[in-house]
Order: sequence, then C-alpha cells, then structure tokens
Amino acid sequence: MHANFDGALVPDPFAALLPSDGGAARCTPSYVRQRRRRAAILATTRQLLAAGDEEFTLRRVAERSEVTVQTLRNSFGRRDELMVSAINDHTSAVWEGLARICTGPLLFLNLAEMYFHCASRTPEFLRAMVTSAVANTPALGVTQRHGSSIKTGHLRRLAREGVLRPGADAEALAAQITRLNTFTMYEWANGGEALELRRELAVGNKLLLLGAVRPQHAGEIEAWTPSQAA
Repeated sequence: MHANFDGALVPDPFAALLPSDGGAARCTPSYVRQRRRRAAILATTRQLLAAGDEEFTLRRVAERSEVTVQTLRNSFGRRDELMVSAINDHTSAVWEGLARICTGPLLFLNLAEMYFHCASRTPEFLRAMVTSAVANTPALGVTQRHGSSIKTGHLRRLAREGVLRPGADAEALAAQITRLNTFTMYEWANGGEALELRRELAVGNKLLLLGAVRPQHAGEIEAWTPSQAA
C-alpha cells in the first residue's frame, strides 16, 4: 500500500507527542498528567535542540517547561540522555503514523518518504537530530538501537507472514536499514538537498529489501515510487 502523506500523518516534532493509550486501567488523572508533562518537556527539548547547541541546555529546558533542573535530572538524566529521549519520542511517533497506513514491506519505503517530508517541513530539527546523535557515540548507539528494535518487530512479523526469504535475519536487516537511514540523513544534514535525500533513501532501502523478500513480493517494491506531495 502506498502512503498518502497528508499533513496529519507527518508528526510535528515541536508538538507534544502523546503516545497511544497504554490501557484504560492505567489512565488515572495522575497518570495522564504525567504523560502530558513528559510529552511537553520532550517537545520543548526538540525545539531547543533545533535552535542550536547553545540553546539546548538543561537550564533552558527547565525554564521553558516550568520545572526545576533537578526534576529534569530525576526524570531523564543528563543532557545527552534527555536529548536521546526526545529523539526516540519523535521516532516512535513517526512509526505510529506509518503503522496506521501500511503494514507490509512498503512500510520501510514509506519511512524513507516520511523522513523526506520531515527534511522539507522541519529541516532545522532533522538536521540537529542527526548531527547531534552522530557526534555523540553513546547517544548514537541508543537511538540506533531504538530504531532497530522497532524495525526488527515489523520484520519478524513479515517473516511469520512469509514475506521474507527463509533464513532472512530480521535483526541484522533492521540494523542495516537503520544505519543506511541515519548516515544518509547525516550526509544530507551537511548541505544536501531534500529531493536528493528522498532519492538516496528510496534507492538504498529498495536494495536492502529486495535482497530479503521472496520473489513474489519484489515487484511491489520495485514498482514503488515516492509520492509527489511536498
């Protein structure tokens, strides 16, 4: 299924991204308040991250969020750990949006398309997200593991459904796709064009997927083209 990327699908990184319900039993007023406060803090973190390295400090995040620095430390840890939480929060929102429109191998091509739209709409955030993570080895490792874990879950489901070739390593493929996407976006962040990012992500992900799916599923991957909606 090809995604129709309307404005509602691409998550706004500067908005509070509330996750889907974890179950009615947990949704007490106190729990909902905590979730909303956490989402608001992570949104503020992404805003300041996009504004530049000098703007992104625990003190600035605390002031904007009307909490103490100690509260931030207790909830998230150090500055880099807060950054990772904010980035992973956005990554999860991207996947939640994708899961509403497609479930097969095209999910990974639509992920590439999603990042193109992020680069077009909020380039300052995506650029800061990628360059900050790549410049920090521990942060890069955590964010890549988070992305790989989500992809591994989807690929294992595709394996159970008979979409992947016998013996295909879902975990290794997820790690390859994550690395491809991360470093392609890093190259874009250092002066590339959004349309070139779109092309490189689409071509790279197609090649990885074509090597992993059964022949009967290769046609839909080869026929996939990015949407023309900007």
